[in-house]
Amino acid sequence: MRFFVTGIGGFAGTHLAEHLLACGDEVTGSVTARPDRPALRALAARHPRFDLTRLATVDVGDRAAFARALAASAPDGIFHLAGIAFPPRAELDPSATFAVNVLGTVNLLTAAEEAAPRARIVIAGSADAYGAVAPEELPVSEHTPLRPVNVYGLTKAAADMAAFQRWWTAGAPIVRARPFNHTGPGQSADFVCSDFARQIARIEAGLAPPLLRVGNLSAVRDFSDVRDVVRGYRLLLEHGTLGAAYNLCSGTGTSIRAIVEGLAAASGRTVECVEEPGRLRRREIPRVVGDAARAAALGWVPRIAFADTLRDLLEDWRARIRSTPA
Repeated sequence: MRFFVTGIGGFAGTHLAEHLLACGDEVTGSVTARPDRPALRALAARHPRFDLTRLATVDVGDRAAFARALAASAPDGIFHLAGIAFPPRAELDPSATFAVNVLGTVNLLTAAEEAAPRARIVIAGSADAYGAVAPEELPVSEHTPLRPVNVYGLTKAAADMAAFQRWWTAGAPIVRARPFNHTGPGQSADFVCSDFARQIARIEAGLAPPLLRVGNLSAVRDFSDVRDVVRGYRLLLEHGTLGAAYNLCSGTGTSIRAIVEGLAAASGRTVECVEEPGRLRRREIPRVVGDAARAAALGWVPRIAFADTLRDLLEDWRARIRSTPA
């Protein structure tokens, strides 16, 4: 099959492209800038048929540019992953985040109607759209109300609803994915698992003292491996019910403290945790765990143990630090 991935140069985008290429699919997509970034060059090196020159440089605010890119690629399916994904960045500029995450989604859907009306579309949302989940509502299902509590979650909820509205009114072939926290090799250090892995890799390399700078270690979240999540995206595109939403999650709660312990075990190092006020949230939902029964009914289950995810993430950071000039 022929697929188009928006945000193909991002963390999940490159993993999705890797999975699609491994399945024998033809893959192209869009980036906002620098289609020669290292992750994409490495992908092209592993898969010679992945042509970097075919990637489109598209501002998500430019509907016409999206339409031209889709017309040129003539995809069977579209995965919309482009967006602002780091919640603190979203809080700094809510207007820009709405423009990218919500209006960007609307522009992509409109362009698809014009240039690739038969292509099935997966909109990658976020469990942050659920927001203020009460303990009695756990595990979170697709029927749980959307009550976002931060700008990022609000924009992902709005994009999710925009996709539903487009399916409802126009019959657009859309499936909505709601992934919970996911991590793995290649993730930015902005995110908690990757941040801790980077800190421990720097300690191992003698670049930092054995002190791990942390926030609230008691919070519990539902973590999956990004490689499992992107398998879910492809499955949803092929077999998901149009108009429906699907959680992609492990169904298991993992505390932030357990992440520290898992990475320390993978390292074999003893580290001391130092709580930093700047890493604490004024108000935090103590526990979020999802229910992926709807995706499981299609045949999706996580395959990668979280301990293996953390080990691979730590090894990835070791390699990144080794390759960084002193």
